[in-house]
Amino acid sequence: MHPVTRRIIGGARNLSAADAFRGLYAVQAYKAKLAPVITSVDVFCVPTAPTHYTVDAVLADPIVTNSRLGTYTNFVNLLDLCGIAVPTGTRDDGLPMSVTLLSMAGRDGLTATLARDIHAASGLSLGATVWQQPGMLPAASSTDDGMIDLVVVGAHLSGMPLNSQLSQLGARFSRAARTASAYRLYALAGQSVPKPGLIRVGDGGTAVEVEVWRLCADAFGRFVAAIPPPLGIGTIELEDGSAAKGFLVETAGLTDASDISSFGGWRRFVIAAAS
Repeated sequence: MHPVTRRIIGGARNLSAADAFRGLYAVQAYKAKLAPVITSVDVFCVPTAPTHYTVDAVLADPIVTNSRLGTYTNFVNLLDLCGIAVPTGTRDDGLPMSVTLLSMAGRDGLTATLARDIHAASGLSLGATVWQQPGMLPAASSTDDGMIDLVVVGAHLSGMPLNSQLSQLGARFSRAARTASAYRLYALAGQSVPKPGLIRVGDGGTAVEVEVWRLCADAFGRFVAAIPPPLGIGTIELEDGSAAKGFLVETAGLTDASDISSFGGWRRFVIAAAS
């Protein structure tokens, strides 16, 4: 074990079981106090670290320097948040800059999608990062572990009104992705919960931002059985050349619908409509 890690963990020898429970109760009290703040926003954006240390400085006092580096993020695990650090360029002195996006547990898809957009807007080369392609993993209708990939387009996206239908079935977020440039996206009319409709058109199509979620076969079947018309499940081609089952709309459902393809995705349309 690394000596610094041993030193930190070894400090537990000075704590009793009663101390552990007092700590757990204190954390719950802090979580309750902070819950109204955390639930009032979708995402927090904080600096990833407050400063830069040299290797020699860290080696000279590793515990203090690493604690300071976590000034804006030490609380994340304690409050059961999710987060992702995003490179945003370099300072005038050539040292790197970065921000960290934080949100409530289960909103990994939201933070990952925003992180991808921020990274792309920074103008940094994407070749050396996990964001080189929005669909990082091969997407097939079913996978070796028996799970089925499902492409969601609108109201089932992370943070959207119907996303809980996926979580209730034990679905797991896999990745943010984009379709091949062969689709049009419509805001459907007459929906009790606002929903889009995705349709393949071939020529004149565009890429649309989506998310890929994974369900076991039984959950996938129950989910599909509950989908109301004019929506249905078909095969969607993704930008990386793979394909997965996902939401499509019947042409009959496009009556009085608005073409919102220029927004590039349902989330962008919703944000624009609310502003």
